[in-house]
Amino acid sequence: MNETLPVFSDPSLARYSHDAMKTTFRIFVSGGDRSRVDSAVSEAFQKLEDLESLLSRYVPGSDISRINAMKAGESLFLSNDCDQCLRLAIEASAATSGRFDPCIGILIDAVKLPTGGGGEVRGIVSLDPCRPMVSCIEEGRIFDLGAIGKGYALECMASILSEHGIEKALLTSGASTILAMGEMDWPIDITHSGGLRRLMLRQAALGASGSSQQGAHIVDPRDGSPARHFQSVWVVHPSASFADAFSTACFVMPPEEIREFTKSLPPGCQVISDPDF
Repeated sequence: MNETLPVFSDPSLARYSHDAMKTTFRIFVSGGDRSRVDSAVSEAFQKLEDLESLLSRYVPGSDISRINAMKAGESLFLSNDCDQCLRLAIEASAATSGRFDPCIGILIDAVKLPTGGGGEVRGIVSLDPCRPMVSCIEEGRIFDLGAIGKGYALECMASILSEHGIEKALLTSGASTILAMGEMDWPIDITHSGGLRRLMLRQAALGASGSSQQGAHIVDPRDGSPARHFQSVWVVHPSASFADAFSTACFVMPPEEIREFTKSLPPGCQVISDPDF
């Protein structure tokens, strides 16, 4: 995707970084006792490591990899984080009429193959309505939380920072998702073909999806076709999880669908595309 960059010149900001989920996560903190901030950030990054071990389908033994390996008739108890992230993913899928789908792993793999063909979403699983448990009705479903997991991770990390009394911070997951905490405006530049655009992010998240960094890896879950309408799409939303998921969904929507979808978003939300829709 085109670059999405926080822009700071304040040397008093505490800055931290950690590699996980195939990208670099960063935390910028304004104010606070440095030793307390260091401790909070260390705990947040440990939570990030834990989440990767649960949510990545590429980590053997993760909750998601175990779900993907389930046979018909099997059930599996999940960690609370995996259960929560899956339920958010299902909510995002419903909100976007299936344009976002957490079960799209097999289609992503098909697009990334040299031949670029094959792949069909299949299989049926069921989440228990009261317990963190999933049951396999028909095997073959391939979950991939890559389009919501980073946003969810940022929310979990922000919660830890808040518990430690940190009020003003910005958290980023590469160029994918940015989450602003507290009563502070954080300047974010997005690189648009029509010219650099600056957003002021406050108590909100920015999700970005595009093809410039990873190629045609985002596909329409409904027919498996690569996205073709935009170079990049950004979504501003109160939830980092939904900003992450909705930017992916909007990336495969034609302009008329985006216009209709934006009507369902809470006040203050925004969808930006390149080229403009």
